[in-house]
Amino acid sequence: KSDTLVNFSSGFLTLILEGGAWGGFGCALIAMVLDRKPLRLPDWVSVGFTVYLTGWATYQVVVNLLGFHINPPRSDLSIGYTGGMMGLLVWLWKNGRIYSFKGAFFGFLGFGFGMAVGRLFGNISYSFPFGINSWNVMETSCGFIGGLVFTFTMLGKKFEEPSDEDWHPTLANIGILYSLAGIPILHFLYRIEPEKKLEEWANAASRFGIEETANFAQGVLDGLEFVCLLGFVGSALWYYSYSNRKERKPSAFPVLYLSLLMILFQNINALYFWYESRENYVNMHNVFWLLWVLMVLYAVFIPRPPITDSDEVADHVDIRNALSWAFVVYCFVLMGAGFANGEETMKSANTRFPLWSWRDGPFPRE
Repeated sequence: KSDTLVNFSSGFLTLILEGGAWGGFGCALIAMVLDRKPLRLPDWVSVGFTVYLTGWATYQVVVNLLGFHINPPRSDLSIGYTGGMMGLLVWLWKNGRIYSFKGAFFGFLGFGFGMAVGRLFGNISYSFPFGINSWNVMETSCGFIGGLVFTFTMLGKKFEEPSDEDWHPTLANIGILYSLAGIPILHFLYRIEPEKKLEEWANAASRFGIEETANFAQGVLDGLEFVCLLGFVGSALWYYSYSNRKERKPSAFPVLYLSLLMILFQNINALYFWYESRENYVNMHNVFWLLWVLMVLYAVFIPRPPITDSDEVADHVDIRNALSWAFVVYCFVLMGAGFANGEETMKSANTRFPLWSWRDGPFPRE
């Protein structure tokens, strides 16, 4: 957000590295599972150890030895995640897992530049005649752009049906239960402290003009528990579809259903359903609902494209070309920031040259 080149260029580079670590691991895991040459148990142990070791070493060198902090007072763990991502990329390449490397590589680039471009969009939004949560803009762009990059670079070839032998069906059933039921429950367990939240919701209810504040707060808690229950319903529907091969057509169901659950969870927890609309303000949670509806319409009405990529094409990755385009996009981001950043964005910016936080008062220009 700063208005000096040395600061916002380093800041956007940091966002690329951090955003890449956000999405790169998940994209790598998808590619590793879909790889025609599946990883054996020793491979999983080796790659896990490599990621942990490189992440730990990167954190020790950057944070403890060099004293660099990514965004005080926030945690520096993302530095370790970025180091672990680099270790994963090297491991996959050195072990000849080209398809898996491709997934990790484009996942890293897609989500990294998705976050950087989203931050630029957020900075540009300061000049709009309406308000918007620029942080949500960055997060949404990270997932949206990163997902598009991964999808269009990775999912163009035909994949074999999952095996019905050995441990594959059991693992698939565990994955079904975890994905739609386990994830909402984990969010509930780690994000919701009932006693603290009940008090928080009750206080908010009084601001909304609701008289029965205790009943309102309990209703919010019940709503979140109901969302978790819906996760088990979705798991049952997905299990039925998976166990009956003829009924496997709605392949978009898990993604759409989990997205619905998480939007509901966030909207209920943050009480967005009860907030009054603000004049000249775009609530990003309305945008989330719009994006979800568009996803449903796409899944229902847009036919699946034909499988066009051969194994040779799917397993090829042009690193030099991808990095060249990445550099071009980075330059355009910096050019855009040069025009968009200014007094308004500086009000909530951190700079490193000189080291300063907006909490310290006016920016020391001299």
